[in-house]
Amino acid sequence: MDDSREHLERVRRQFTRQADAYSDMPQTSDAARAEALAAFTGVQPHHDVLDVACGPGFLTAALARRCARAFGLDGTPALLERARLHAAERGLDNLRFHQGDAEALPFADERFDVVSCKAAFHHFPRPDRVLAEMRRVVKRDGRLLVADMLGSENPACAQYHDRIERLCDPTHVRALPRSEFERMFAAAGLTVLAAPSGSMDYDVDAWMAHGGPPADVAAEIVRLFEASLETDRSGLAVRREGDRLRFSHRVVSFLLKPV
Repeated sequence: MDDSREHLERVRRQFTRQADAYSDMPQTSDAARAEALAAFTGVQPHHDVLDVACGPGFLTAALARRCARAFGLDGTPALLERARLHAAERGLDNLRFHQGDAEALPFADERFDVVSCKAAFHHFPRPDRVLAEMRRVVKRDGRLLVADMLGSENPACAQYHDRIERLCDPTHVRALPRSEFERMFAAAGLTVLAAPSGSMDYDVDAWMAHGGPPADVAAEIVRLFEASLETDRSGLAVRREGDRLRFSHRVVSFLLKPV
């Protein structure tokens, strides 16, 4: 088994174990954010849409409400079960989910009007390959959405940040900085139409629930966050709010089109 397949198996094990905790995080299930991202793509009622690494399907469902047919793909059956339940509860019958590998999308060239991927590029060992597959299946006049956290442009901060992420969730690979995203898009033949950015705020204890680290690892994560309070060694704007330790991810949503 090559490194990519081994990593996909690690992702499947991790998110099978943590499917409920991950799906129930407010940052994952935020309906308003999903609706805003769906609108941002410019999806139309006659469009066919693919959501790559769809997880529990909140964005997929928001897209389905605006298009003709929507498809979600993920590597973890437990998350797809949550996605199907979410769609059924909302009466969406134009939505189908598939288990698969983001590096080998089981769809024809130029199949979709919109292809999206939210909160997943930091999990991909070869993000350029995933992007190439997204580029392959989108129509020439289509649009792509890549939304994710950003890594720091400062290598030391980026390394510190990724260390914390991997302790919480071993399937985290690397948070890409904006400059690397932009180089990757250009190499794939994609133009950035818009890239609004912002921040997503977390309580450290609540955030750790999505990864479920053992107690000793959780203690090390807290230690690393606390060591970043004064000098922001992580680039995560770590702070205390009352008796709570909090931090923020910088996030961006890239809207792209083929050149």
